[in-house]
Amino acid sequence: MPARNHASEGVGRPERPPNVAVVEACTLLNGVGEEHRARLVSETFLAYAERGEVIWFAGADCRFAAVVGMGFVKMTRTTPQGTAVTVELMGPGQSFGAIAALEGRVYHLSATAVTNCWYLKIPSELLRQVYEGSAILRDQVLRSMSPRLRRAHDMMARMSSAKVDQRIAAVLLLLMDSYGVEEVGGTALCVPLTRQDLAEMAGTTVETTIRVMGRWTKMKLLSAERQRVTILDPAGLLSSGGRETPARRPVRRLPREDARAT
Repeated sequence: MPARNHASEGVGRPERPPNVAVVEACTLLNGVGEEHRARLVSETFLAYAERGEVIWFAGADCRFAAVVGMGFVKMTRTTPQGTAVTVELMGPGQSFGAIAALEGRVYHLSATAVTNCWYLKIPSELLRQVYEGSAILRDQVLRSMSPRLRRAHDMMARMSSAKVDQRIAAVLLLLMDSYGVEEVGGTALCVPLTRQDLAEMAGTTVETTIRVMGRWTKMKLLSAERQRVTILDPAGLLSSGGRETPARRPVRRLPREDARAT
């Protein structure tokens, strides 16, 4: 299970995790051999980013890939109209920038801290050396590309929507896919996130996020208690972002005088 995320608990800077814990939690790296793992622990270093801090911009030379240790990072693409659209959300144990590092090119997407977070920086040259010497890592990269591209495409399509409820639903469903744990009656998100964190990810306000999630709670699509969210009806969230069917508009009754005039 990914390391616990303290970034959203209102305690300021989260506790720095050890390099070895981040490497072992990384879904992309956890199959490499002991020799490669030892290099990934000893030749990397942890960096800290405040909420809203840009880790790198799209188009910059790729000097390192990264693995989230604590907190969340969003990957964004800027549209021709100048709007930054979230393409991926990376949480504890997930890597970002690996393809750019292996290709030796520029970063394809911008990376920004959504919460206060720690992330492990893996120099591009080191990652390429481990990749070339590890058949397991090569296989992991190939296996992860197709589903990741599919999720990114779906995420971008939903996050490009002007409808805020669809963006919030997209965030919740993506988190469910990565951090959901099946329970009786629903799927719990095993990452503590405040409404502010969710609002940042969806590109909206805290007030709107509270209102939308409150409506979904009444509709029995989810249950939300402080930093714990349980998805009760994923299909309901997926359908139009969980929007309610508009109620039938009541018939307006005219006064007797108006009725006679018509």
